[in-house]
Amino acid sequence: MLKEIPPSQALGQGEGFTFAEGKNQTYNLFFMKWILVVLAVVSVVFLQLKRGEVGVKRGDDGLYYKADSTTVFTGEGLVYHPNGKKAAHGQIVDGKPTGTWSHWYANGQLEAEGNYTEGKRDGVWVQFDEAGEKLEEATWVDDVKKAPADPTATQTLDNTASAEAPETKEEPKKE
Repeated sequence: MLKEIPPSQALGQGEGFTFAEGKNQTYNLFFMKWILVVLAVVSVVFLQLKRGEVGVKRGDDGLYYKADSTTVFTGEGLVYHPNGKKAAHGQIVDGKPTGTWSHWYANGQLEAEGNYTEGKRDGVWVQFDEAGEKLEEATWVDDVKKAPADPTATQTLDNTASAEAPETKEEPKKE
């Protein structure tokens, strides 16, 4: 059962608690609330800020350089279209794209994804159209398109994928 507290012992009216302390506690609580509000605002602003990005450009030699510099770039590469949308993203080592890269059309749709080794396409690359539909998946070796990644398709002489095997001619046997 609940015990009734006499008014003389109620909070704020007993011997150990004075009006001045209550006033200080009110100010302290008010101050702590404002600190929390300020911290929350600073946190939101901090999270909204973009991290410092290094501008890179691709030189005539195919290497990436720091913008306005002749020093080849090493680090995270982020290239933009003139309209401000992402054009490409991946790692750059000694000016050469390395590892997994993604490329986008100027409309923001994914254009291609694949791997680079020493600045050359290597492995499976997936190509998309401007609407985002998958166009093809092909294997690249040393920056040369070798074959479609689809094992049921074959490579024809004009370097296009075909589901039919190319004709083979048998040379006449010499006796």
